[in-house]
Amino acid sequence: MKQETIQGCKIELMYLSNENIHFHQDLELLYVVENGVSVKEEQEYQIGKDDIAVINPNQHHTLFNCCNTIVFRILIPYRLLRKLIRDEYIIFRCNSVLYPSQEDKKLRALIETLILRYLNIEESDLSEMASILFQIIHQLSANYKLDKNSMKLYVKEHMSEKIDRILNYIHHHYFETLSLTDVADHFQVSESYLSRYFKSKTGQNFVNYLNEVRIENAANELCQTDATITNIAVDSGFSTPSVLNRIFKKKYGITPSEFRKRMEEFTSNEKIENDKVEELRKNLYEKIENGEEDRDIKKVAIKVQTNHVQWMNHNEIINIGEASCVSEAAIQEHILFLKQVLDIKYVRIWNLFSEKFMISTDFSGKNFNFESLDRIFDFFVQNKILLLLDFGKRNRVIMAGRNNELYSANMQYNLKTIDEWKNLLEHLIKHLIRRYDKGVLEKWIYEFPWNKEPYYEKDYVYIDAYEAGWKIIKSNLGNGRVAGLSPHGEINEVQFQNVIHDLKTRGIFPEIFTVKIFADYSHKMMEDYSLQMGNDYLYARKYMEKVHALLKNENIECKICISEWSNSISNRNILQDSCARGTYIIKFILSIWKLADMIGFWHGSDAVDTFYDSRKLIYGGGGLLTKDGIKKPSFYAFEFMKKLGRDILRIGNNYIVTRDSANTITCLCFNHRDYSYYYYLKKENEHLDLSKVFQSEEKEKIEFTIEELDDNKEYMIKEEVINSHFGSIMDEWRLLGNQEELGKEEIHYLKNICIPKIYIHHERSENHKIKFQVELEPHEMRMVYINEY
Repeated sequence: MKQETIQGCKIELMYLSNENIHFHQDLELLYVVENGVSVKEEQEYQIGKDDIAVINPNQHHTLFNCCNTIVFRILIPYRLLRKLIRDEYIIFRCNSVLYPSQEDKKLRALIETLILRYLNIEESDLSEMASILFQIIHQLSANYKLDKNSMKLYVKEHMSEKIDRILNYIHHHYFETLSLTDVADHFQVSESYLSRYFKSKTGQNFVNYLNEVRIENAANELCQTDATITNIAVDSGFSTPSVLNRIFKKKYGITPSEFRKRMEEFTSNEKIENDKVEELRKNLYEKIENGEEDRDIKKVAIKVQTNHVQWMNHNEIINIGEASCVSEAAIQEHILFLKQVLDIKYVRIWNLFSEKFMISTDFSGKNFNFESLDRIFDFFVQNKILLLLDFGKRNRVIMAGRNNELYSANMQYNLKTIDEWKNLLEHLIKHLIRRYDKGVLEKWIYEFPWNKEPYYEKDYVYIDAYEAGWKIIKSNLGNGRVAGLSPHGEINEVQFQNVIHDLKTRGIFPEIFTVKIFADYSHKMMEDYSLQMGNDYLYARKYMEKVHALLKNENIECKICISEWSNSISNRNILQDSCARGTYIIKFILSIWKLADMIGFWHGSDAVDTFYDSRKLIYGGGGLLTKDGIKKPSFYAFEFMKKLGRDILRIGNNYIVTRDSANTITCLCFNHRDYSYYYYLKKENEHLDLSKVFQSEEKEKIEFTIEELDDNKEYMIKEEVINSHFGSIMDEWRLLGNQEELGKEEIHYLKNICIPKIYIHHERSENHKIKFQVELEPHEMRMVYINEY
């Protein structure tokens, strides 16, 4: 349909075409009416039917995979925003996929009402449409504009240097009569200084840069609007159309008119036919008439015969803890259970040289007693469990918060020199070779992480310790894989890059590059990207993308392993016993799985976290199992993901749909609620008020339509549900009065009742489709299996 301009805002319902990287001074609001589109800004994401995405002014972006996608696009001039919202920087965080908000429903309702008026524009009152547009702008300002605290983070991230602020100012004012004097006055510097500084930072003078910005905006306007050349010239900051023509022809070799005609031949959007318009109009009428209840239902269509991306379940590592704890029968039982049920491939343990093992009193000699370690290794070898051995030195720590240690103790021998370190490691590896088959040992992974605690005391350098370990493994176990790095939080990007370069130069780069990610723990190497409250997933992705970039800079190809990760570095956080942690786990993995080859969760069992305060049944421990072996919701998050099929049919903000080789369709749905500012800002010793922890506590409704099925066939739909009513250890224990001391019968009862609730029903396909709805409680996980009956 034709683009309409109302109060300077451009609105259009259109089949979307792929758009290469570009920017413009308008705020762009996209609402997907049918199918979906991939968007790349600073990160890549997909938006589907009923999703909303706001692209901020002057934000470079690309649109692709737009096949048959119908969108409603609103372009709001930045100068209008500046008149209505009197802030120097206006940045919105509005994206129903990346940043879902309870305010999305109100905004979606306004957009749909505007679309309906637009479809009936010949009968519509334009003043009413203008009113709806201004209501949309008000909603954006009231509910999605970054506040001062968030803006500080944004400014720190994107405008860390003076040149960043200057360029940002130009991009937000280029359409005005802007001179070097104006910019110099704004930043309170002299013209001569600004001219020299600008040239040194950008490589070009101020006027040329300003014209580049203006010409790029004019080119975008020529492609995306039907505005006159005169209006485009004025809107882009040129004094007359002739000035635009002259500068435009110098850059592109053709006039603006010729450019528009040529681009129309390649990028013209397909016209929406009248029949389709009528269908959209009818659907909107029904949606609005059905009211909020129907509006709350997210509708998802799944085509089972389309091309698929393969789901790779990288959750093959489980962290257990110190090697010494494996000697306990309860922990061995938990390890065997986790391996069997979750298909765990590697168990990761550390502090192999603990004083508890009484290995030696002289580490420069030849007398070493590995008998206690042998009993631990025997357990793993006899049960055919592969090991990821972390040889780094680390304290045993009980954390009640990021900076709140309840207990910390050095558990390892204090080796004095690198020679003692090499001697000890050499003797252990040779001992293992004598005791076990070399083929078994070569399947293990040997990690030398960059922890804060040094491997030895005198003249310690991490890369030297790593190189010594690498050479010992490779000389004794030629096919044994070495892992390493996992830099601690105090390592900055320069140090990190230097060590990567040195490892490559020395020819000792690890086959497996390890990193650790905790949602409440930031890294110095990420100083240019602040950990933003409520934005853990984006921070984690940025961290992983930076790791990939650093490796690419050195032309290094290796496997990347997230060796440790969790929602919190604390092992005294009551959320870790709740359903909320389960949905967090699914959300995190779906956001990160493409960036890692192996993922190791922190950690398997609360039995390794016991301390003076662990008398209660649950106490916020970091495990998937309680100390008594009761399965937590977080355990079921991993079990559900293990049951996913190989072919991904569709991934959304709160679901993933797959199909396996037996044609079983599985839908893993989850209602994750983001943390509130209260959770991040509360003091570490302050009691956690669960009623304030999350931004909202709303149900989520999804209607799935499975298409391209055999017609008139009966299908069985089986659902497994974990929520606050079914399968939650925290909620079941509350029903027992949070009794601190429980007997065997009560423990047995809880083991049996903390399981998913199961529902089964049948649907018959009509027109090659079946439909079913799920209604998810807050923090609920639901696994749906669809089989031909």
